[in-house]
Amino acid sequence: MPELVDLDPARQKEIIDLEKAQEGRDYFALLGLKPGAPVEEVKQAFIEAALKYHPDRYAGLNLGTFRARIERIFRRISEAHTVLSNPEKREAYLRANPRLRGGPAPSPVPSGLEEPLLGDEERRAERQSRLSRHPYLARTHRLTELLTRGKAAFARGDFEKAFADLNQVVNLDPKNREATALLAEVRKKHDEQRSKVEMQRGMDLEKQQDLPKALESYRKASSLDPHHAEAAYRAARLAKALGMEWNEIRIHAQRAVDVSPDTVAYRLLLAQVLLDGKAGNLAKRHLEAVLKLDPKNAEATALLRKSRWPF
Repeated sequence: MPELVDLDPARQKEIIDLEKAQEGRDYFALLGLKPGAPVEEVKQAFIEAALKYHPDRYAGLNLGTFRARIERIFRRISEAHTVLSNPEKREAYLRANPRLRGGPAPSPVPSGLEEPLLGDEERRAERQSRLSRHPYLARTHRLTELLTRGKAAFARGDFEKAFADLNQVVNLDPKNREATALLAEVRKKHDEQRSKVEMQRGMDLEKQQDLPKALESYRKASSLDPHHAEAAYRAARLAKALGMEWNEIRIHAQRAVDVSPDTVAYRLLLAQVLLDGKAGNLAKRHLEAVLKLDPKNAEATALLRKSRWPF
């Protein structure tokens, strides 16, 4: 008996018959194609199947058990398309199933038939163009194109381009987990790359004795990459030399030590900053840590003496 769902009995029978017919079929047959069909035909067949069986086409309908049937049908169709439209996967599949490579090349077109065949080709191209303008397929194609481009840009280190493409994917499809995860990774790599640029710029400006601009570059580098200890250290050192606000100096110096606690220079600078801020007890702990790392460090010894007897 037909199920009480938002599908007419004929449509229900069509879906049931197709699901059964898919069992044991090869990928070409799943798409209704002859063995060895070219990639262009594979893509066209998938587009036509997607228009009928993509689960999104049935959103909001009461489908009962047919929802699972439709999802299984489309999953097999998608699997066939993924393999047969990818050169490497297709070749591997054909090596495992040599009988599916197709028969001999077709015979030459008899004289006098060229014109009708040309008309068939034009009609096929027109139909494909019309299908490509379907809103759902156009959106799906756009998302796939952007995601592929974003991955390629990420792989070659063009993080700015990757960010732009992946950000568009997330804006168009906020539930796309792959794009969201990739975007977070790209943003991190992009910021790290920009941090390195700002760090080098700061070093160049410092050599030119343009200390205010050098400090600004070190600040940016540290902000873009909070794990860049050297950028934080240089920002603290220049901020101290330029007489900037004590708390800003302390924040940069503390960040450098947090990221790289075993670097003597970072500990010494933080201790000096803490002494300037009358935080002798905190400074003492850092100086003692320096002397554990470098027992003969004269500067740490002198500062430790000062922290105990400030007079």
